Amino acid sequence: MKFKFNIPNKITIIRVGLIPLFAIVLLANIPYKNLLASFIFIMLSVSDFLDGYFARKKKQVTEFGKLIDPIADKFLISTALIFLFVQGYEGIDLWMVVAIIAREVIITAMRIYLLPSKIVVPASNFGKAKTVMQSIAIVFVLLSLPLSRYIMFIAVSLTIISGLEYLVRIRQITGKKIVNLPNFITLARFLLIFPFVYYFLNLRISIALLIFAVITLSDKLDGISARLMNQKTELGSGLDSFTDWTLIISTFVLLVMTNYISAFWVILLVVPSIISGILKMAYAKRQKIVPVTFIARLSVGMTYVTIISILINFRYNFYLLTATIIMVYLAMISYIYKALSMPKKSVNKGNKAAA
Repeated sequence: MKFKFNIPNKITIIRVGLIPLFAIVLLANIPYKNLLASFIFIMLSVSDFLDGYFARKKKQVTEFGKLIDPIADKFLISTALIFLFVQGYEGIDLWMVVAIIAREVIITAMRIYLLPSKIVVPASNFGKAKTVMQSIAIVFVLLSLPLSRYIMFIAVSLTIISGLEYLVRIRQITGKKIVNLPNFITLARFLLIFPFVYYFLNLRISIALLIFAVITLSDKLDGISARLMNQKTELGSGLDSFTDWTLIISTFVLLVMTNYISAFWVILLVVPSIISGILKMAYAKRQKIVPVTFIARLSVGMTYVTIISILINFRYNFYLLTATIIMVYLAMISYIYKALSMPKKSVNKGNKAAA
């Protein structure tokens, strides 16, 4: 993907660079900050139309622009929603923020995943309408205008509808390789991490523990459904592993923040997890299969049990934590062994057989 420093790409880069300024204005204690923030947000939103207009008029549409432009839009919208919610603006609730950001992250991730296959799903009328409505809703919330909550609700509804429409079109193009029941279950597990973190930070541990239990218990459900429906995919395996370790690492960080454990344990856990993740990606790139070892599965299960034991103040949670760390390092060793024993030219086997 070649980068061309043309007018549309310049506008997009400037838009991304000014997003922190918008956040700083929202945080600043200055007169008329809401008016100023609204002005900056509107200018950044209008620039989204300008870069597309110039790209089409001057025939300067590039692959870089196609990728970075929607990411810039979603970054702007997500930043605005997070800061508005954290600062307690009227008309915006947690579920609205989670719904919009989750949709944008999922669809953007799919677009990036499909790039090597050169599969492009063009923006629909629903997608364009939701972008406009999101921007209007954010301005309404910023200025505390009447009906801001209802406008935001319409924006959320359009966001969800456009996301579902996008998934339907992806299903029609790729079949069951991406959009299937097991991947939806894994995706639901990932999305539940956001309310889990929110309730944990607000010290509503009982609700956080209930959400954590749902996430962990449904961990096996996606695997069982994938095997029963013969829908086990490389994307599903990678997403499942990513969800597991996102939940585990974020939970351990929360445990440190709330003084349940010391940061020493998080360091011990994160280092082998990162190494294992790198080895898995390298293996998957060469063998086209995401490796999962028995020890790795066991270490994930042990980690879940350990986290619950810490949250409920189980007497022997220290021993469970020690055993979990040992299992994580053993899992890392198993991935090192798998990486070292990789066939060097597995891709050429089929060619030799054909010859």
